[in-house]
Amino acid sequence: MNDVYSSRPDRLGFARCALAMFCATLALAPRTAAAQAWPNKPLRLIVPFGAGSTADIIARLVGTTLSKDLGQQVNVENRPGAAGTIGGAEAARAAPDGHTLVLGTVASHGTGTLMMANVSYDPVKDFQAITLITNAPGLIAVHSSLPARSLKDLVAIARRDPNLNYTSSGPGTTTHLAGEFMWSRSDVKVTHVPYKAAGQAITDFVGGHVPIMIYAIPALRPFIDSGKIRPIAVTSVKRVPSLPTVPTVGETLIPGFDFTAWFGIMAPAGTPRPIIDRVHKSILAAMETPELKQQFAAQGLEPVGMGPDEFQAFMKLDLVRWREVIAKAGIKAE
Repeated sequence: MNDVYSSRPDRLGFARCALAMFCATLALAPRTAAAQAWPNKPLRLIVPFGAGSTADIIARLVGTTLSKDLGQQVNVENRPGAAGTIGGAEAARAAPDGHTLVLGTVASHGTGTLMMANVSYDPVKDFQAITLITNAPGLIAVHSSLPARSLKDLVAIARRDPNLNYTSSGPGTTTHLAGEFMWSRSDVKVTHVPYKAAGQAITDFVGGHVPIMIYAIPALRPFIDSGKIRPIAVTSVKRVPSLPTVPTVGETLIPGFDFTAWFGIMAPAGTPRPIIDRVHKSILAAMETPELKQQFAAQGLEPVGMGPDEFQAFMKLDLVRWREVIAKAGIKAE
């Protein structure tokens, strides 16, 4: 009798274990099948910024190569506003089936989530990182009508003119924070003019309606080449190879200054890992092509290629860093 009863827990435990494994297999089966059938329709690539923005330029370069490699059209969808958090929220709500990707940025998945009110998603937990594609140093530029030829000139003008304005890629972005941090450290007042989409901000800047802009190089480069605007400093630690004569903020005004934006591809959390790895592999292959290397160099972009796990860990640490920067600069949330 004792032998019979002593064996029951083992049998029950085995049965429970087998049942648990069976249920887990059933739960995994739809994801595995979905990954094997992917992609079976066109993909959406959500961009949290407007047409003509740096994020848009990168998304269209990557989207074109993904379309060729995956055999399905990758449709870029611009969802600008609220420092990228409108587009971020749209991507977070999407089905995790691999047919929706997002060109995540340091704004939509970092500074914007710290600066904007009522953000509906967690920038790390609600997403699966795929590839950190590139870093994009910011550029401080002035309209050709403004006599400043260096940051020291610009600060001197700001001291004489308290009504001076500047614009950026939007409230809560790294270029906005770079400006606020720089003005506060220089003890001058320069008012930020916000725009919903960077395209309109660039149009008004180039038209002379706003005399200063802090933004990524790719979208401003054509106007530098035409002489309509003048670059005076980059926000990265090192000079940018495509603009070798333009000094860093650290060289000329604030030692150690580093406000570099990053751009990467992500998917909604829960997207099957085989799909994540397939997209990462495709993007890495595209980044090795002479065409994309040339495009990145011409745009002043620094290629990275960081993989899913490292990128996910990077995002967590980056949030901590920007929270500290915002607090030290005394910048208030929008």
